[in-house]
Amino acid sequence: MFWYDICMQFIRSVRKVSPEKPNGKTILYMLGYGGYAWQAKRQVKLLQNEGYYLVVLDFRDVLKRHDPKDLIRLMNEVSSLVSGEGLLNKNTIILGVSLGGLVGYNLIRRYKVLDKLLVITGGDMTHVPLAYSLKKHWKLDRQALAERWQEVNIYTPIGKLRDKHVIMLLPKRDRLINPNEVRDEILLQSKHNDFTIIRTNGGHFRTIISQTILRPQCALPLIRQLEKS
Repeated sequence: MFWYDICMQFIRSVRKVSPEKPNGKTILYMLGYGGYAWQAKRQVKLLQNEGYYLVVLDFRDVLKRHDPKDLIRLMNEVSSLVSGEGLLNKNTIILGVSLGGLVGYNLIRRYKVLDKLLVITGGDMTHVPLAYSLKKHWKLDRQALAERWQEVNIYTPIGKLRDKHVIMLLPKRDRLINPNEVRDEILLQSKHNDFTIIRTNGGHFRTIISQTILRPQCALPLIRQLEKS
């Protein structure tokens, strides 16, 4: 049993995958909201075969209790794990899927040394709870929830992020989030960072399925692009 098996509330599982021929690089691979580590096994296996050491995380339902503090707690838990696992170094590349991308975004904000992030779709978490649920269970409107999450959501004061290298696969259209809003937020940060946005066909879930399950090899050239940054 690892120490985080006892301490962690929102990290469901942690898998460590070692390659036969290490290339000296580590990928912190984080699944999306409701995703399980086994669903990414094809992509994880491919990256393992390329020599990457992987630490794979998936998460419990961080919205289940309708408590805005839970998303903040999740970010703190991952931050503690990353520090405890010795992942705070230039050889760590973060690959985040949906919610995992938002967690990765938080990590590069918190730690100067972490500067490489590949996001497979994601965006503003306040879009996830339905209006009915916000009113009945959260007892908040969307603006109030955004204020509670301002430190951990996608929005960042201009200039606070510096010298980061981020590639984001973003749907052209999406029912879950507003991809144009996400694109505009990312572009605001481009003055001080290297941001690349690649628009994908289909929506949020189609992007996840196509980029992780159906075509897992698509991430490899993007990861290598980040390595050269």
